[in-house]
Amino acid sequence: MDQRIPASELSDRMERFRARMDREDPSWEIAAIFGNINQYYFTGTMQDGVLLIPRTGEAEFWVRRSYERALAESHFPDIRPMHSFRNMAAGRRLLHYDAVHVEAETVPLALLQRFSKYLPAKEYRPLDTAVAMVRAKKSAFELSLMEEAGEIHRRVLEDLVPGILHEGMSEAEFGAEVYSGMVREGHHGIVRFGKFGVEIVVGQLGFGESSLYPTCFDGPGGALGMGPGAPILGSSERKLRDGDLVFIDNACGVRGYQTDKTMTYMF
Repeated sequence: MDQRIPASELSDRMERFRARMDREDPSWEIAAIFGNINQYYFTGTMQDGVLLIPRTGEAEFWVRRSYERALAESHFPDIRPMHSFRNMAAGRRLLHYDAVHVEAETVPLALLQRFSKYLPAKEYRPLDTAVAMVRAKKSAFELSLMEEAGEIHRRVLEDLVPGILHEGMSEAEFGAEVYSGMVREGHHGIVRFGKFGVEIVVGQLGFGESSLYPTCFDGPGGALGMGPGAPILGSSERKLRDGDLVFIDNACGVRGYQTDKTMTYMF
């Protein structure tokens, strides 16, 4: 099955992003996309590189690794190889800008400093809101993938999970069983967040009082997790007992799009 995002979809996203930038900052000159989620949204592939979107002229996706995979996966019209940002700079006519727009929420300072050596600007401005507003409007193509993910999610949480639960199993075992079942049903295997520093494996889960345990994750419940160094997945110590309430809040994804669902069960 061809899993590439259609070229028409990519073109529409780029057009809407430029229109949004024109409204938010009429003087904008160029945007640099480093994040893998936004790269996937605009190009259909996730690589180690940078997507440059000038206000005028065609966008360029400069890829360090893997250029070959980017070509195989993407309908994006202009993918170029680079060993470093130096190659990117050599391939451009204009190298000095008043402002370059970047993903201020997630781009590390060290990466920005390396990039700025070859694409200097007087200042770097955020593009996070513009991208978020463009991505918020889902096309029929995107909605179909979310519906597919939602049906997998329903089957796992409503049909599969009740048969998984048994007395004496640990939260960690429960999490592993849920994850395995979701992947078998078609889940793409990872849960992604735009927020910096968020880590999750299967989701937020817990038996009884564990589901109320304080956590840094911004979700509806709590989770004891594996311990202070890994407050995720579920405790290997907490076993399921008769009368426990079982809580799970997790996501299921298909081809980069995911749904979120919270369920509780009385064992």
